[in-house]
Order: sequence, then C-alpha cells, then structure tokens
Amino acid sequence: MLFRSQWQTFKWRRIYDRYCHGRGPYGHLFRPYSGDQVVAIDCETTGLDSRTAELVSIAAVVIKEGRVLSSQSLNVKLAAPDSLREDSICIHRLRPVDLEGGASIREALEALLALIDNRPLVGWCVAFDVAMINRYLRPLMGFDLPNDTLELSALYQRKMRYWQPDITPDLRFDAMASALQVPVIERHTARGDAVTSALMYLQLQKSTLG
Repeated sequence: MLFRSQWQTFKWRRIYDRYCHGRGPYGHLFRPYSGDQVVAIDCETTGLDSRTAELVSIAAVVIKEGRVLSSQSLNVKLAAPDSLREDSICIHRLRPVDLEGGASIREALEALLALIDNRPLVGWCVAFDVAMINRYLRPLMGFDLPNDTLELSALYQRKMRYWQPDITPDLRFDAMASALQVPVIERHTARGDAVTSALMYLQLQKSTLG
C-alpha cells in the first residue's frame, strides 16, 4: 500500500512538472525520447541516505551506437559541503583541498541537464543518484528529473537468468563488472563508476556473455 501511494505521488508530481515546465526553457527535457542513446550517471556523496547526504561530485557519459563517448561526458566536482567527513572521504577520496574551486550546485545541475537532455539514464543504484540530484534540482529549478531510468543491476539480473539460469547473480558493482568482463575504472569516483556502468550496459546489450 505504501509503495502504491509513493508511486501515485511520483506520477502526479511528474505530470505537474510537465504541465508547469513543458513550455519553459527546460521544456525539451519533458519531451518523449525516441532515439537509441542512453546516459550513464553516477554521483559521489557524503553519505548513503538521500534525505541527508550532500553531493560531492557528479559524472555522466553518453552511450551511442555501441560506444561510450568520452567526448560527450561530464565530470563535475562541487564545492566542499560542510558535512564532508573522514568516513566518506575514505570511500570517494575527495578531500576538502580537492574540492577547492569546485562548481556551485546550480552550475553542476545546469551542465548535467545540458548533457543528458531527455535521454534515459542508466546506473547502478540509479534511483539513489536521481534522488540526490532531485533534492537540489527541485528547490533551484522547480522540477525533478523527468528522464526515464534503467537500473543496471535489474538489467544484469534479467540477463544473467537467461545466460546462467542455475546461478544466483551477485548484484554488487564489482561482482557484476567481473562477471561481465568489464574493467573497474577508478572505483568510487563519479567519473570512473559512470564509465564502468556504461561499459557494463554495453555488455548487457550483447546476445551472449563473453
């Protein structure tokens, strides 16, 4: 019952956003997408609770015609938030000194929206990344990301049931990359995880494993 209520809230919020902003400067984001491109995204944050964590960096890369386009990518480090602590630094390895001169959240979001356009977004735990972005996007611009999303672990689980039906798939990021024979690039950095996710997505589009 709770899930249904949350889904209804999400549905009506999206309709409201489209009504309010569909003819504004970001109206193109709300148009249905009919192409074959997707965008892999990843965020690094100060914690794992999207209600309280703060963004540290955002990365995205376009996937087109079976290729990861490094020429169409984004890797933004934000100004260090007050909640940046040693426990999160140990994961993403971004110290306050590394974030000196970092972009403002508005600059980062405007760059992100320009890159992703209305294309679908793919990522590992992509709902968390979208929730983090929306927490900043709605207060600043009045809407949530309208893009469709593709959860990488769900795609992987579905494909592995076809490829290896007798094995329970391990849905951890590194385990998925290993099974798909994809190199893990700069783990726990937004850019590295976005590129690795893009490569995993491409592997999952193949008819056979290997």
